[in-house]
Parts: sequence; structure tokens; C-alpha cells
Amino acid sequence: MIDDIFEFIIELLLELVPNAVWKVLLSVVGIAMTAVGAIKITESTRIGAALIAVGTFLFIGSLLSLYRSS
Repeated sequence: MIDDIFEFIIELLLELVPNAVWKVLLSVVGIAMTAVGAIKITESTRIGAALIAVGTFLFIGSLLSLYRSS
């Protein structure tokens, strides 16, 4: 029951928001994660490096996707 409700909400969100908006949002999240990772790397090398890696992947992946779609 709850799974069906969540699935409906997610499908509705995906249909209403254009793909370009999701890509820009992911690039902003990637930049933020990279910045947080750069700050955290002095406290914990593993957590900081993981955040930087995931943030960079999100940022570059969304930019490449935007470039290929246009």
C-alpha cells in the first residue's frame, strides 16, 4: 500500500519536472558535495574523498548529459 503511494508520487514528480531541470539540480548537488568533501577531508580522509568522488561524478555526468542532449 505505502509502496504504491510512493511509486505514484515519484512517477508524478518525474513526469512534471523536465529532464533539464533534473540535470541542473544534480550538477548543483554535485558541486555542493564536492565542496563539503573538500571541507571534510581534513577531518576524515575516507569520507572527504568519497564525497569529492561522488560529487565530481554527479557534476561531470550531468554536464555531459546536458551537452549530449543539446
